Amino acid sequence: MRSERDDRLVKLRPELPLENSSDHLIESMGAFQNEVLRPILKFQNSIILAQFKQYITKFKPAFNAYNGQVQRNYIQDVLKSDPRIKNSLIASVVSVMTIEEYGIYCDNKNECNKRIITLMTKRVQDQLEQLY
Repeated sequence: MRSERDDRLVKLRPELPLENSSDHLIESMGAFQNEVLRPILKFQNSIILAQFKQYITKFKPAFNAYNGQVQRNYIQDVLKSDPRIKNSLIASVVSVMTIEEYGIYCDNKNECNKRIITLMTKRVQDQLEQLY
């Protein structure tokens, strides 16, 4: 049974045009990615970009001077290797999970974190203009 918090969180998320959407316990990591992680990342997009923009302002002030490919490579490298930004961004996703989703996340933490970072990397790379 969902709590009021869980119901409100789910209602806040954007609906994505994905197949096999359901409200029951998610059985595969692919389904978890599509039904939970992607909608949360879309919902949290502005805070994710703000966090990353703050990070590059502090740690890579010359970021805007680089060409697009160098910027994309930097984003990928940072999100894979710097625990400061990586953990902060993952927390932005986990903090808006329902209790049931959080349980699934905890049971599959390493796989979920890899998927979150992969999706987030692509999302930030695709919105480079928002980082200026």
